[in-house]
Amino acid sequence: MDLERAWGDAIAAAARELWQVELPRPILEPPADPKFGDATCGAPMRLARELKKPPRQIAEALKARLAGLPHAPKIEIAGAGFINFTAANSLNAETIAGNTPPGRSEVGRGVRVLIEHTSANPTGPLHIAHGRQAAVGDSLSRIMSHAGFTVSREFYINDTGGQIENLGKSILWRHHESKGVAFERETRGEDVWLKGAGFELAEKNAYRGDYIRDLAAELPAGTTVDQAARLGKERLLADIKRNLLDFRVEFDTWTSEEALRGSGKIDALLEFFRSWGLSYPKDGALYVKTSSFGEEQDRPFVKSNGELVYRLPDLAYHRDKFDRGFDVAIDTWGPDHHAEIANRTAGLKALNFNLLPLEELLGGTRGGTPEQRARCFRVLIIQHCKLLKNGQEVKMGKRLASYVTLRELMDEVGIDATRWFFVMRKTDSHLDFDMDLAVKQSADNPVYYVQYAHARISSVFEKAKEKGQIPADDKFEPDVLGEDEVLLLRHVRGFPRAVEKAAVNLDPTIVCAYAYNLASAYQHYQTAGKKDASKRILVDDERIRRARLATIGTVKRTLAAALKLVGVEAPDRMARDDDE
Repeated sequence: MDLERAWGDAIAAAARELWQVELPRPILEPPADPKFGDATCGAPMRLARELKKPPRQIAEALKARLAGLPHAPKIEIAGAGFINFTAANSLNAETIAGNTPPGRSEVGRGVRVLIEHTSANPTGPLHIAHGRQAAVGDSLSRIMSHAGFTVSREFYINDTGGQIENLGKSILWRHHESKGVAFERETRGEDVWLKGAGFELAEKNAYRGDYIRDLAAELPAGTTVDQAARLGKERLLADIKRNLLDFRVEFDTWTSEEALRGSGKIDALLEFFRSWGLSYPKDGALYVKTSSFGEEQDRPFVKSNGELVYRLPDLAYHRDKFDRGFDVAIDTWGPDHHAEIANRTAGLKALNFNLLPLEELLGGTRGGTPEQRARCFRVLIIQHCKLLKNGQEVKMGKRLASYVTLRELMDEVGIDATRWFFVMRKTDSHLDFDMDLAVKQSADNPVYYVQYAHARISSVFEKAKEKGQIPADDKFEPDVLGEDEVLLLRHVRGFPRAVEKAAVNLDPTIVCAYAYNLASAYQHYQTAGKKDASKRILVDDERIRRARLATIGTVKRTLAAALKLVGVEAPDRMARDDDE
């Protein structure tokens, strides 16, 4: 049962009856330490100023009104006015029996979400910045699905424009160079240009990795720049798809910018702005009045030479997301695109989309016509990642071909460690990826620590099987559960809340933190049995053994579910660096 919601509703009703006030959600929070109970309420602290009463007096009044609250035999007032709730022991049996699948929530029921992430240009292999976006985007997709949202995953292919033309020229340059064709170097201002074989290429825009030479070797004689570009982007996109699949990242749709430009949707967007008087010419370019919708100043959408500014097709693409019926559009962008968030937001508002924060969208009405319905647009800025090895930074630089690819990182530290380390820090924080720590098989390595807790539980069940102590059924007596088992089950009951919070806040780190804390609680639980024989799991008393096996089986399923939400496997066997 959703105990937190039921208790919260009761507290809200009591506050209305006593003082005619509405309590904002959430009313209950997990306690700082599970030993204090199953939930804590800080409402008396929030109401003190409004009611002009001491928080503890408010807490006493609420406690009296909540006497007999279902499944809450113990309600205590702590500190200056917090109310702690402890669930009935019968709930522990319900937690164990109802733990499949663990952590499910319905907070997002009826809300369609499109998560567009990674979206690397098909001009080179995926590097670690793409890897972090992929890990975050895919983990968020899994978490929001688990929280009841209807989620689609999309990759936007930037397969046209200047970078694709430069890709074709780079491949063709290396092709002709391998045939002995000399290219002239010409300095123009601060730039150096390569000229030869009927085309020219700014040296700073040239792609230089070994993959360019490999692609160049495939070109037949007489290949044009366009043909070289098409071959290059097709090969590189196929490579991107393979690497993402190996990284446990899948997409429901792959959307092409080239196809978008040929669909008429960009022309329709320009016509909308023109017909509503939202665009105007300036210095030969075409500007849109985004400043009327929250941006600091108007921006050009078409250059004076008729070339489209990248923000025009991108806005058409985001309009199309909502036109396809999605309520929420989430993007992952690199930090160099931060300034564009205001422009896309203003552009969508200019298109008559009623944009709301996700929390308000979930709490409000989602009906009405497509034009009236509220939508949510969020961009997660994925900050830079720095690789460290032997205490030194591993340098990167895509155009100079001295970068570390996602494939190389996966091969060196493993997929599990790569995904966990990319997700364990908040997206707006710079990440120092310690490659030495990622492969370390000890408690210092957070992903290993969580996985090892799962493996330790598997080991207990293996030993029970060897001793013939595996019960023939799942029955056990909740009354024999001790305080240590109850504390573990309180951790387990916090999983749905962690999933909801991670989904609504678009923050997968919450699931990582939850998994780590649950693993820590279990590690302490099992270690206690080494010091005190009465606390061992496989004790002689069958009633106690059954209850303890049921408890740790629930912890194991919950750990596996939490790891799966961030794309990490839950192994049954693991070695340790300090194993004897």
